[in-house]
Amino acid sequence: MVLFIGMLVLLTSGCRPLFESKTTTLEQGNVAADMELNHVDLFKGVGAKFQPFLGPMSGAFELSYKGTKPNVWLDIDIWKQGKKVSSAGSLGDLFFHPDLQKNHKVEVIISIETVTMDGQNEFNIIKVRTGNDSGSSLSTFTVPWDKALTSKGLIFPSDPLTFKADDSIPVWGMQATSNRMISTADLSPDSLKGLESAIIFTLRFED
Repeated sequence: MVLFIGMLVLLTSGCRPLFESKTTTLEQGNVAADMELNHVDLFKGVGAKFQPFLGPMSGAFELSYKGTKPNVWLDIDIWKQGKKVSSAGSLGDLFFHPDLQKNHKVEVIISIETVTMDGQNEFNIIKVRTGNDSGSSLSTFTVPWDKALTSKGLIFPSDPLTFKADDSIPVWGMQATSNRMISTADLSPDSLKGLESAIIFTLRFED
């Protein structure tokens, strides 16, 4: 009887590490991916020849991740007096690829062009190209624009950004003013609150 109880204790203790190992593995699989964003100078070197076609309100960044593939959306939002007031559109699943093991990086190119229609109303034509080693796609969004907003400037991080894929983060934008003056701005919450008008591109992560 004593021998039987001893064997039972050994079997029970031997199973415990196996159970804990599975639990740890499961928890690690739920850890948010590590993200890195790098600014891309579109018009550096030979790229300067494309600036007349993309316009001055253009830019690009490269986004990559390590870990579990995140479901990343790029939201395009309209801001007025430091607050988000509406959405101009969204692009979903930026890391889509037929082979999930290969697509850990995507390049995003953005161009904003203001045009006049009917001789009166102005609109912003927003073009977004996403590309990876499997191909690329181009999306276009059209939003009304206030003609009084005559001064414009880009907002983007010049240094690499690293963050977790667990919360929304603004990554690029165009600000505009009606007083012919542009103040230096970044994508921090305090800086965004001081903007008269802006189009802000934000990464959003979904389960």
